[in-house]
Amino acid sequence: MYSKLCLVALLTCGLIAIAQAAKTVQQCEKKMPASLKGRLCEIRQYKLLDGPEMDQHMDCVMKALDFVRPDGTGDYHKLIKPLNAVEKDQRKHGLNLENCGGNTQHLPVGKRANAYYKCLVESTSGDAFKKVFDTTELVKAGKLPGVAQYSAMVDKLMKKIDAKICK
Repeated sequence: MYSKLCLVALLTCGLIAIAQAAKTVQQCEKKMPASLKGRLCEIRQYKLLDGPEMDQHMDCVMKALDFVRPDGTGDYHKLIKPLNAVEKDQRKHGLNLENCGGNTQHLPVGKRANAYYKCLVESTSGDAFKKVFDTTELVKAGKLPGVAQYSAMVDKLMKKIDAKICK
């Protein structure tokens, strides 16, 4: 009886944890540490920051966008097709995704997503990655349809969002 009660309690806690996972970048920004809130504009402009709080924030963001697995390792298959839709260069994007994934998979779990993000931003796929990142953020926020691809509308919507944050 006691073991069944413990199992039910454990499953309930697990479900609550899953339900509380952020589903949008905005949800991650709302729960970001106070020390980063003053730098949100910089972060949204792809300024790369270091530290445990940034690791925590980018772990939330990259998981919300579904670019990394639950353990923070990069998910090649979630990014290769969108990157190629923005810029047709399967070889370049594939190589960058493999390099960034390989370079970050042995890091501590809490550091992987931010390291993967930074690696992609700094790679030769960086511009395409930023466009995929912005497009996916808008889709997850319900501001674009799920089948949306990068277009001038993405830039317009992102400027509008960033204007409210970067006053």
